[in-house]
Amino acid sequence: MANNSAEPNAKRARNSDTDDDGDSDSEIEEGEDRLSDLPDGILIHMMTFLSTKDVVCTAILSRRWKDLCKYVRTSLVLRTSDFKFQRMKRFSEAVSNFLLLRDGSVPLLNVDLHHASTMRPDILKSVSEYAVMHNVERLRLRANTFLHLSPSVFTSQTLTSLHLSSRGHDLLPKTLRLGALTSLHLNNFAFCAAYNDPADHFSSCVKLKTLVIENCVIKNSRILCISNATLVSLTIHSKDHAFGEEIVLSTPSLRSFSFFGVVTRQLSATSNLSSLKQVTIDFDTCVERVGNPKEEMIMMVCLQSAFIIIEWLKVFANIRSLTICSRTLKVLSLIPELLNTGSPRLDNLRLLIVKLRSSLALLHKQLRATNSEKANFRTTLVHAGVVNYLIQNSPFAEVNIIKQQCYGTKYMSFYP
Repeated sequence: MANNSAEPNAKRARNSDTDDDGDSDSEIEEGEDRLSDLPDGILIHMMTFLSTKDVVCTAILSRRWKDLCKYVRTSLVLRTSDFKFQRMKRFSEAVSNFLLLRDGSVPLLNVDLHHASTMRPDILKSVSEYAVMHNVERLRLRANTFLHLSPSVFTSQTLTSLHLSSRGHDLLPKTLRLGALTSLHLNNFAFCAAYNDPADHFSSCVKLKTLVIENCVIKNSRILCISNATLVSLTIHSKDHAFGEEIVLSTPSLRSFSFFGVVTRQLSATSNLSSLKQVTIDFDTCVERVGNPKEEMIMMVCLQSAFIIIEWLKVFANIRSLTICSRTLKVLSLIPELLNTGSPRLDNLRLLIVKLRSSLALLHKQLRATNSEKANFRTTLVHAGVVNYLIQNSPFAEVNIIKQQCYGTKYMSFYP
């Protein structure tokens, strides 16, 4: 009895050790191969949970799998980090094999390519052209440069989400004709316009809801005009002074505005921002070095930014929620006679959130502080009456202080 039961086990072991030669299919058929007994539809569905790299590799398993993988993917997701050795060469080979193997009648709805260095020009061009031709809906590309990106990407009528991240400040087309686009994220691009005309790239995106602009610059213009009738959420990250001198908003549907970086440019609105309810201003500069005699230039920049922030708040007079970081409070406190400065009149403000960012040394000091020292620290956080200045016309505003720590987030609140 023991010998009889051992035979099929040994037989299965021999089948599992068989190489992929011409006799492999016939030997597997003699054993128990439940996977191959499954219909094509189920196998294709199972393969959708694999990475693009693994899907391409299944083509070498057998004659059946060679054709099966052609119908699997509506997505192409590849990153150079998936390839341990000779990653640049293998990455390009994997992309080429994917485009060569897949069935062209199957839509390619999602493309996500992340190349750690310069992507081969032919790969970038072929992937972007192929994606647009096959009705891509979500396109995410990350590479050193997009000089060889197909221009058809910026005129696609099927794209709903576009995320482009480069390192070279490539020029963005003057007009984006993306009729179905709802989400756009641009990182390290250059906005361009005719000399001294405002740079306005987004007015033709008639369904745009979310726009993120990160580390971009402006060329041949002083003004960035964000004109869009459907835009709901706008986020700007800027650490470069080449971002222009003024931001002009023409966004009647805007509900949320967030700015992270150095506030050195004016902001205005050509349309009523009555829909705007939430604003975040996270000032990023060496404000901690203010007071050092050798840092007069930093002091001048911070003081200039403080007055600009107040002018921004006047544009956002109808908001109900304002989030600022503690560094922004410190910058505002640099204004002499702050309480006598023109009020931003945030009459509808209901919530003021202050984000506290602490260094590890300061955090350690806080943890060891006595209750009285902690009370003094809290008083210092809202020093110079900045909070009272911001809410002086907001009798129902609640003030929340969010202290972000390395091991969690602590919330404190008080009512004025």
